[in-house]
Amino acid sequence: MTVKNNVEMFWKHFQSEENTIIQSLKDKSYKQLQESIEKMDDEAMEKFGAHFFVEDSSEYLELVFDPGPNKTSQYLTRYCVEQAPQAIRSKWILNDVLPPMSQKAIEAQVKIKDQEYYLNDFFVFYTVDTKNKMIACDVYNPSYSLIDNTERKKEMSMYLVELAIGENAYEAYLSKVDFIDQPDDQRDFCNLIEFYEKIDEIVKKEKWPTYEHPTDIYSVYRPIKEIADDSLRKDMKYIFTTHPLLIEESISHQHDVVSDLKAKDGEFGYIYYLNPFHSKEDAILRQNLSKQLDEQMTKIGAAKVIGGAIGKSYAYIDLIIYDTKSFKKALQNLQGQLSKNLAFHYQPF
Repeated sequence: MTVKNNVEMFWKHFQSEENTIIQSLKDKSYKQLQESIEKMDDEAMEKFGAHFFVEDSSEYLELVFDPGPNKTSQYLTRYCVEQAPQAIRSKWILNDVLPPMSQKAIEAQVKIKDQEYYLNDFFVFYTVDTKNKMIACDVYNPSYSLIDNTERKKEMSMYLVELAIGENAYEAYLSKVDFIDQPDDQRDFCNLIEFYEKIDEIVKKEKWPTYEHPTDIYSVYRPIKEIADDSLRKDMKYIFTTHPLLIEESISHQHDVVSDLKAKDGEFGYIYYLNPFHSKEDAILRQNLSKQLDEQMTKIGAAKVIGGAIGKSYAYIDLIIYDTKSFKKALQNLQGQLSKNLAFHYQPF
């Protein structure tokens, strides 16, 4: 099995239940709805590492995956949405991560001392770090002072903020999410349901980078000199990745991230080749090859580029593989198209 097979099976199962799901939504028959999606939700959690839920309004039907901050799961749900049949796309709005202010967020409630609270019962006090292009925030509710468990208050605050602003803004712009038991008169604040719009205003005003998806957010590293030598994957001078934990584990010889994807029938790997220039031109070449490779692999649904590195001897293009057989076949065909002077080699992490 491959990730591509798993995605195809998921959508076939969804289509077999689709009419029942739509009717259950229209009738507000939530027990029937739960029965219809329960098995598929288990499948999604097993194969993509994410739960999903469906919503409707008078205007549209919507399906939302919720992979949380797990990068591997975010790649898989994004791929699942990209591979959705047109018949589903024509009826449903598909979200591969939690969007801002979904119906789930609007209806979300938490209980504190037998009292129920909704998003509009919470306030956010925030500080803008213009230098680092990030925002630190603390969530406040008058009842927080009644809770002794500080860890519970922090987790509740993080969950509610994620619901309110969505996963993309949460990862792109928040440096800290915590709680406070008393209002902070020295800081700007807004109602939690207004926080996403406030972030959007700040981003536009300060001209910060924008991202369509959390897997578009790159981190850049310079490895410590002690691990750098001339051997494969040990010569890296600059690393750029959308999956920091994968890189951290590969450097420290841990395999949890790799094993997790293997259990979901995918593979993390990298293409490498000898640097032809031994100058800054190597970085430009790697960037161009990476872009072309990503376009071709995405077109056939075989893989996606998730980062790479420039080393003393080698250049690297890191990928998540959705269909190993198709990927390797395509790589052979692309070898001559991308560069006739370079020998590409593939290695799993």
